[in-house]
Amino acid sequence: MKTKLLASFLIITVVGFSQHQVNSFYSTNGFVSTAVTSATAPNQTASGANQIYTFSGFIPVGTSTYTNLAPTATEATTYPGTNTVIVTTSQQGTTTSEGRMFTKNTAGTVSITGLTATGLTINCNGGSGGSGNATLGAFPMVYPFTNTDNSVSGTYNAGTNSGTFSGTLTTTVDAYGVLNLPDYAYTANVTRLKTVLAVTLYVSIFPVGTASQTTYAYYDPSDSTNNFKFRSINTIVVASAAGINENNTTYELGNIPLLSNANAAFQSVWIKNPVQSSIEVNTSNSIENASVFVTDMLGKTIYQIENQNISGTFEIPVSLSKGIYLITIGNENGSVTRKIVKD
Repeated sequence: MKTKLLASFLIITVVGFSQHQVNSFYSTNGFVSTAVTSATAPNQTASGANQIYTFSGFIPVGTSTYTNLAPTATEATTYPGTNTVIVTTSQQGTTTSEGRMFTKNTAGTVSITGLTATGLTINCNGGSGGSGNATLGAFPMVYPFTNTDNSVSGTYNAGTNSGTFSGTLTTTVDAYGVLNLPDYAYTANVTRLKTVLAVTLYVSIFPVGTASQTTYAYYDPSDSTNNFKFRSINTIVVASAAGINENNTTYELGNIPLLSNANAAFQSVWIKNPVQSSIEVNTSNSIENASVFVTDMLGKTIYQIENQNISGTFEIPVSLSKGIYLITIGNENGSVTRKIVKD
């Protein structure tokens, strides 16, 4: 949980309006992204001009909604200089969580002043006059843009752990080219923004751990919204005294256009894992006259039902032994197969 909260520290939501330009830090108010998983990590190592990125095999697991608000009086005092708060509301199954990122925009130069989430407070208040703020740089950012802030610092409180931190934030517009998402029949020219955060964690004057985060975000320059098309966030936290040694990666898809309404219905299907006494199927669209098959990894059918109308949350009462299974949902318009995990 601590790592997931720290992963929110540098959620970057920007867009490029010109050919190879990242124009704004802020997404469209009310923008909704889809959280996804993938059995194979996308290869994002290549940078530079005229790159081709092809990512596939994504499985939806939830959504996040982004809202931009003015700070409250208390927030403005706690995080001086803040003029926009990015509120992220995440939904996975019946679980809802919220995070707040506090930002300062001074004549186009954007800095992060702090973050709050359940069990976590980060305040980039080191130094004086906002010198500890995590500064990305001045927008618009045109390829090949680079900015390094070597004075990121402040205080943190994560559960029962608290102290100070200091380190660097490097922001680059490091690539442009074509993004292919075959699962969604999506192909477009994109510009990529990369951020790398690296900080040391302290208790009193003693270093107790490190945290680093690398974010890649891809934007379609021809899209007039401020919304990413794909984003990955890798966070590594090592703090032996607190018993933390984690390496987590999250993926998000933006508002990707789908082939058809039928395809949209199947692509929106996701399974709440691990399953308990029943399988919970979730979809933001309706699938009518559906057949449902649950099979083990050897192809043996464990459960089958037909002529179902699936919308919202659909419960399948089936008892499974510990292991990995596949569920296939389909009708005359197509089908989708998702993985089931039973602990």
